[in-house]
Amino acid sequence: MKMTKTKTKTKKRHSQEKARTRNLTLLLLRDGVTSPVEALKTPNEAREHPWAAGLGMRGGLFLATTTPNPPRWVDFLEEGFSDLPTLEGSAPLGVLFIHADTRLFALTFGHGRHLLKPDSYELDFGLKVTLNTADASKLRSLDLRTFEELTVHTRRQVSRASPLTTFNVDVSRDMLRAFTGEPRDSTLAKRFTGKDALVINGPVRFSELAEKCTRILKEFQSDEYKKDFAWVDNIKAIRDRAVVDRLDARVLKMLTERSFDNAHLAPPDMVEWTEVPGFLYPGEQHRNIHPDMDLTECLDAIARFEQAAPDELTFTVEDLKKRYKVRVVMDEQGREREHWAVYDCLVLELDAKDAFHVLSGGQWFRIEKDFVGAIKARVAPLAREMPKLPYAQVNQIEGDYNQSIHQGSKSFALLDEKLVRCARAHTSIEPCDLLTEEGPNLQFIHVKRKTRSSTLSHLFAQGVVSAQAFLGDTTFRKELKQAVSKQGRPNLVRRLGDPSKRPASDACEVIFAVIAGAPKRGETWPLSLPFFSLLNLSNAAERLQDLGCKVGICRVDIR
Repeated sequence: MKMTKTKTKTKKRHSQEKARTRNLTLLLLRDGVTSPVEALKTPNEAREHPWAAGLGMRGGLFLATTTPNPPRWVDFLEEGFSDLPTLEGSAPLGVLFIHADTRLFALTFGHGRHLLKPDSYELDFGLKVTLNTADASKLRSLDLRTFEELTVHTRRQVSRASPLTTFNVDVSRDMLRAFTGEPRDSTLAKRFTGKDALVINGPVRFSELAEKCTRILKEFQSDEYKKDFAWVDNIKAIRDRAVVDRLDARVLKMLTERSFDNAHLAPPDMVEWTEVPGFLYPGEQHRNIHPDMDLTECLDAIARFEQAAPDELTFTVEDLKKRYKVRVVMDEQGREREHWAVYDCLVLELDAKDAFHVLSGGQWFRIEKDFVGAIKARVAPLAREMPKLPYAQVNQIEGDYNQSIHQGSKSFALLDEKLVRCARAHTSIEPCDLLTEEGPNLQFIHVKRKTRSSTLSHLFAQGVVSAQAFLGDTTFRKELKQAVSKQGRPNLVRRLGDPSKRPASDACEVIFAVIAGAPKRGETWPLSLPFFSLLNLSNAAERLQDLGCKVGICRVDIR
């Protein structure tokens, strides 16, 4: 009886005391998960503990401990020390399930998330709550994924709450992965950090958890974020396994039925084309080297490998990911340097009713249709006809193509692999591959074979850097003029003018020349490029136009 009175007094005292500031990690379980047992990986390994009387809350607490093991670094230390003490311990794991409104929440302690099935909770729950509640002028940290030549992951944080403009976000190519900010309503929390989980920093009483979860659920179901953060919907990585499986099933159907107008193969990594004669598909020997990747040829090779007729070939997504490889040949004798899964080489786009889906580098992305339309509208006017650029030969690498143009016409200077010093940069810069003049313009032509988005991203970035150097750096202009003069191109030398004077921006035209195979029926250039290529081209063109330069993109056919 005395124990009961003591507990009652303790609870009463706690309710009167000021709530302590805590860091709590909260997950929202999926709509179909209605009980803790459905969410736990191994319910029998976690012990359930009953609620204290009188709380009026529904859910349950499950605790477990990890198996005691010595740290992995002990073996290393034992090489130099003979009398180390026993270093073992167990880490407690906890999950508190809370029923609130119509849903079930999971408050995790320690590494408690490991007790849950990965598909039991909502993805991006914390991110959406944070976006919906954040004061747009009081942001603390952003985790971004930027689509450039290589995908770049960055965290940008500030020492005090600041507006979005402080973080220098490029809303057309930055994808938000996690976010920290201060809620407009300070009674919700002092600070939220959101990704899949919502980390709550602020004063919280245990007895208020169900009420707080109810309020947070309402924020999750809101679309308030679209007022200040609508750009986060432009590009999203798809991490929901069920959605990925549905998209993969569509891909499998396309490939087995040979209906893939919007699909092709491309290296998932950068390739030095001067060092790579070609590629081999599953089961092929070095005599079968392919100079470039081709999806139809790859499927034909897989059919031969499986000893099946092409129209009877069947395989699984798992085969594309693990069993079937594209091998990179490093010399004419067929020696192989590396290999990639066919799935990772697939570049394709699926148009759905609600969104646009892109598979690139083994990762699915969801793109807002309005955003796709806006990018295409910005890119379409950049198409150029370049009659002075002839078609490329089959198997002809970029360097040989550029050399052939230079040798065939006195109006072109060859600057491929010619590095020019720039006072504003840490390294020398390649001005372009070919320099020529067209009417009142100097044309800086950058040539690249069409492969995957990242390769063309490098091309577009090169065009921007070169134009900035030409317009703003006297040292660059002086050394560029010297490089052109050595090639005996007096007209171009004259057009380059006095290096000490800044040239007129509108007299500088940047042309991106993409070597590509014959266009498919109904294909529109350059809109037939992969979406991420269009995105990077749009960004590059915008930056060049801001400098005052003209910009265009042309297609160099292969025959």
